[in-house]
Amino acid sequence: HKADVLRQHATNAKQWAVHLGIELPENCSARSAFVRQEKRDMDFLKKLKTYLDTRVENIRSHIVKITDPDLFLEDALSKIEDVFLKQRVAEVFQKVLKEADPDTPQFNVEQMKQLIERMNAPVPIPRRNQEGDRVRAAVARIEKVRAAAQALYVYAGLPLASKTSFPGAIVKCHTVVMECLNELEGEFNQLVKELDDKDEDGKRIIQLEDAWNTPMQFTEESEETASIDEGPDSKRQKTDETPTGPAPMVIRSRYLLTPGRNTFSSLLPAMKRKKAILVRHSSATFVKLEFGKAFEMIIYFVPLLVTIRAMATETADEKSSTVSLAGELRWPSLYQGLRPPEKDTSESNGNLSKKSNNVNVLGVSGSYESLAPIIAKKLEYASAQATYVLRRCFADTTVGKAALAKSEFEVEILEAGALIRFLQMARATYIPDWVDEDA
Repeated sequence: HKADVLRQHATNAKQWAVHLGIELPENCSARSAFVRQEKRDMDFLKKLKTYLDTRVENIRSHIVKITDPDLFLEDALSKIEDVFLKQRVAEVFQKVLKEADPDTPQFNVEQMKQLIERMNAPVPIPRRNQEGDRVRAAVARIEKVRAAAQALYVYAGLPLASKTSFPGAIVKCHTVVMECLNELEGEFNQLVKELDDKDEDGKRIIQLEDAWNTPMQFTEESEETASIDEGPDSKRQKTDETPTGPAPMVIRSRYLLTPGRNTFSSLLPAMKRKKAILVRHSSATFVKLEFGKAFEMIIYFVPLLVTIRAMATETADEKSSTVSLAGELRWPSLYQGLRPPEKDTSESNGNLSKKSNNVNVLGVSGSYESLAPIIAKKLEYASAQATYVLRRCFADTTVGKAALAKSEFEVEILEAGALIRFLQMARATYIPDWVDEDA
């Protein structure tokens, strides 16, 4: 159905292009079927203009929805405001809000003006190194958000004659809320950095939420890249041409670490410098990275997949740590390492004491049943993002001068470089001050 709709849109676009006098390309399908209308009077031109305006607005709406959801919401709210300015709608809202609120609220212009004044109140700029000023500024923004929410409520209950005194009120409330939330998010992130737990060496301790708060992003290769065969400080000049156009889709390793294939010697020291663990089974081979005691990353090659899971406990339950078996290979569950042990045998008195069944993440403590599904979704997102980055690294082995490699050994060398590149990205993403260890 969607293909038919898309085909119809394309056909209409070609026909209107012909009406505008635009010549279709030679390779256009059914080119001769599109004929320009000879009679182009004012009614026809108005109809053409209306159609093109509608098409442009639809295209803009789709692009804005994908690239800037906040702007899309703002556009939608501006259209909703026209609905509020209808007599029947205003009467219905006023009646429903008064019946729903037991405090019998009064919707009047003076109350609306006071809320708008509070909503637009300036926020004091914090002085340097003054923690109290930052707290006061944050509280002021929270008050502005509260005033905007109350103003929206009062505006909805105002009579139509009073609503016209506050043009654009809905959009203004949305703008104030978004600005305050963005500022509060920045303050929160800065505060989290300042309050991060540190180890005895003064380095930040990795938390489970880092897996999705800072997901992996693909970055183009720099002019100089680390060599696989030499140490971490050695460099080789990048000679591959930058590929143009969309990257090819690569979903599996052609030769590197595939079943039954030996690992060439220079790969192991390079992996050791990244503290990567190579695990071989009869059915598959994978590479594991550990990030503190918070989470682990497992990289598969046939197909190219990445799983990010909470670090498994030493006494992990088989049912909670695996969801399927393939030979000796276990697929880790999204709930791995999340369920706390319910009981613990005390050596001192031999009594069986229950442990807390709470999960701690993002500074929030809650039951396993309530938080675990949310964490699982976040880990699934982080895994998908890392999988994309891994496949993009391997896709670069099939374009440019890399595409000239024909022998298995040459391709395997290129894929090994892609793997090391991915490992470096992973370490740099979650450990910004990462330095390779000596092999």
